[in-house]
Amino acid sequence: MTRTKMVCHRGACRLAPENTFASAEKALELGGAYIELDVRESADGVLYVMHDQTVDRTTNGSGAIARMSSAEIDALDAGSWFDPRFSGERVPRLDAFLENLKGRAGAYVELKWCDPAKLARMIRDLGMAKDIFWFSFKPEMRAAMRAAAPDMRAMITLDIARTPSLARPLFGAAMVEMEVDEATPAVLASCRELDHETMIYYPGEDPAVFRQIAEAGVDYVNLDQPALYAAAEAELSA
Repeated sequence: MTRTKMVCHRGACRLAPENTFASAEKALELGGAYIELDVRESADGVLYVMHDQTVDRTTNGSGAIARMSSAEIDALDAGSWFDPRFSGERVPRLDAFLENLKGRAGAYVELKWCDPAKLARMIRDLGMAKDIFWFSFKPEMRAAMRAAAPDMRAMITLDIARTPSLARPLFGAAMVEMEVDEATPAVLASCRELDHETMIYYPGEDPAVFRQIAEAGVDYVNLDQPALYAAAEAELSA
């Protein structure tokens, strides 16, 4: 059975506040090989790890991150909303977040809205070009990141590519992410023939689904529950 690497979605987001240092550390404790993170840019051009357009849901602040200064964002509490014991967690600056992962785990970088050239330079300056793969739902972000970083691994969803055979010619991607019901034998066989890496996205917690993913032999699983997946994989290996 192929060992599937765990990609922890926004870190261990069920156990610690998403997209924070605390969430990343917990994910690493649980065996995460990659940390999935989202990138947005402040009004003064600083790259941050943040999923939403606004800071309202995951901090004690309010407003669009793109309309806030880095000084304002740095002052926010990004942990108390999840649990008081995480009080004082900050919205991570991307350079510090990646540097903390270097040599310990890779990163799946999703571009929400930022300058792709700036992002590519940062990754190269940190010496992490081989440790990341990237994706964006925004066509503008995908085109600009491909231009800025043709050497970095691109991922595309099966939903966007529609068929594995179009992942590389249309999107420059040699990695395909799919949901559980999309991971048919034909799709997985095609990916293998095309030498594509494969990743299943599953945010749920059904042990039977985790066993199904482990048995599928994909390269990566993008999940919210690393401990449950590790248990399912260990059960199959026993």
